[in-house]
Amino acid sequence: MDTQKIINDIKADGTYRTLKNITQVSGKYITINKTNYVNFTSNDYLGIGQFNLNLEDFQTFSKQFSNTLSSSRLISGNSVVYSNLEKSISQSFGFEDCFITNSGYDANLAVFNIFKDEDVVVFSDQKNHASIIDGIKLSDLNKVIYQHLDYTALEMQLKQYPFHTKLIVSDSVFSTNGNIVDLQHLINLKNKYSNTLLIIDDSHGLGLKLFDSYQGIDILTSSLSKAWGAHGGMILSSENIKTLIINKGRAVIYSSGLPIFNLYQLMTNFQYVISCNTRREKLLDLSRYFNEQYQVLFNHQVASLSPIKNIILPCLKSTEKVHTYLYDNGLFTSLLRYPTVEVPTLRISLSYFHSKKDIDVLLRLIKNYIQGVV
Repeated sequence: MDTQKIINDIKADGTYRTLKNITQVSGKYITINKTNYVNFTSNDYLGIGQFNLNLEDFQTFSKQFSNTLSSSRLISGNSVVYSNLEKSISQSFGFEDCFITNSGYDANLAVFNIFKDEDVVVFSDQKNHASIIDGIKLSDLNKVIYQHLDYTALEMQLKQYPFHTKLIVSDSVFSTNGNIVDLQHLINLKNKYSNTLLIIDDSHGLGLKLFDSYQGIDILTSSLSKAWGAHGGMILSSENIKTLIINKGRAVIYSSGLPIFNLYQLMTNFQYVISCNTRREKLLDLSRYFNEQYQVLFNHQVASLSPIKNIILPCLKSTEKVHTYLYDNGLFTSLLRYPTVEVPTLRISLSYFHSKKDIDVLLRLIKNYIQGVV
């Protein structure tokens, strides 16, 4: 294996990635190499992740529940904090039960494990997250990929498997383009075709109240590092599904449980997620404003009300140049390339900390570059 040749090939393809050393994040700013940038890359949409820790309260908490149990949940790592928190979360979101995992990635791997060796067919949106793709693949499940948000095509495919258990799986908010699923349409299809379950990954929607309710969803997975502002993942489901996850979900069976600090942060941030309506309203207002200004510049591209925005430019080279130009002018955005996306994309993530002026500066710089003003 010629590792240097592989690296050279990655560079030649324009998909070479490097890590940036982040000193700190404060409000809307991110510090990289001693320079502050306006951060348009964060998934901390509501800013909850930056709330100060109550050290006195945490010390009392850790004395009661220890610092870490240093074991998988199935051995001796299932702190009572898990059980109490899972009960509160499931009741709040209208599910029978909840299971907290180490990450959203682990949640999706564990969910699909329970269907391994069963006669099921998975119907997966073309742009679903990599963790969904990996979960399906690693559990060796039969899959049918339907075109992104094309529910007519999905229904045609569902009709072809009348005697199988069918799993419809979709992101709620797609992480690369910000599109929002038509949840009610998927629920209607699930109800129309027998032996069908609906699985939704709500990682980029949980806490934003983009949907009136989750009624009709059989399994909901999520990362807890986005609007929740913490670390971990979770699965909301029936009690039976949770039991199967505990017994068949390899990603949770063979992983140590979370440190107690993480559980403390999940517990405290849960209360913020439930109550921070003002922050949600501001974020929605910023999203509307971005969309209005965005349409002036890119009237051929559509943006949803999610905080994720994407800008499609003609090619990888032009996308890289705009990304670098913004960076040089103090704005940090996400440059998405293959294999994350098929078409090079500039992704913008809005947060509670941004202002309309920040959006104006961002779009003005992009406009200036495109029009050759700079």
